[in-house]
Amino acid sequence: MRTLLRPFLCVLLCVLASCESFGRLNFYSDEELEPLSAQAYEEASKESKGLVTSGKDFEMVQRVAKKIAAACEEDFKWEARLLKADDVPNAFCLPNGRIAIYTGILPITQDENGLAIVMGHEVAHAVLRHGGKRMTQGSIMQGAMAAIDAGMGLTQMTGETKGMVMGALGMGANVGVLLPFSRDHESEADVEGLRYAIRAGYDPEAAPKLWERMAKLGGSDTPAWLSTHPASMERAAKLREMIPVIKEQEKGWTPKPKAPPAQAPSKKVDPGAVR
Repeated sequence: MRTLLRPFLCVLLCVLASCESFGRLNFYSDEELEPLSAQAYEEASKESKGLVTSGKDFEMVQRVAKKIAAACEEDFKWEARLLKADDVPNAFCLPNGRIAIYTGILPITQDENGLAIVMGHEVAHAVLRHGGKRMTQGSIMQGAMAAIDAGMGLTQMTGETKGMVMGALGMGANVGVLLPFSRDHESEADVEGLRYAIRAGYDPEAAPKLWERMAKLGGSDTPAWLSTHPASMERAAKLREMIPVIKEQEKGWTPKPKAPPAQAPSKKVDPGAVR
């Protein structure tokens, strides 16, 4: 059995690592992710120091969210929250359109144009279903690793040895397959987010300037090939290169008209029933 499984599993991992479609696989529907999205949104809100519900920053977040949502043309039930956390320079958009902006990122975005770039990027993750795709990749790799465990007889090893071997196999799988696609997702969201910002009428030059500011904040000693995000200066250069391309592609873009809400068919009244 092991002799049969071993070549099959090796081929499986090689195919996954080289197959471009692996990063596009998604086993999870919007409906399946909805309860997870709603729960995560509430937990993130509770973990912050409170919701900002008024003031110029709140109004800016709502204004940008409305424009970006229209620009991406995705029929989510959009919601945007400004979370009070001055020490958290972050933002996210969960599946089905739940946007969160932490107050800690506002000094970095600096103005509405910078915020539109960040929000466009995060919204693009949701529109491109990156959450479901990442969960799918994790499920596949966990299944593959479990099969390797069974096929190579690791159960016969001591606990320490097994942990070392599985750790090495897991690291190989993560670096070779999962992290590169994570970087691809980030790059994809950069470009689509820039597209949304351009459609919404924001200054696209804010995109490379934002990432140049990010680069000045200080980096990590982690090698670029182990990072889940492209280097900030690389992102800035790529976005600056894409600005004229996307502007040309989106020339003359107008929002799609929303379909009127469906109306229930009127009931015909039987004249003989009227008293």
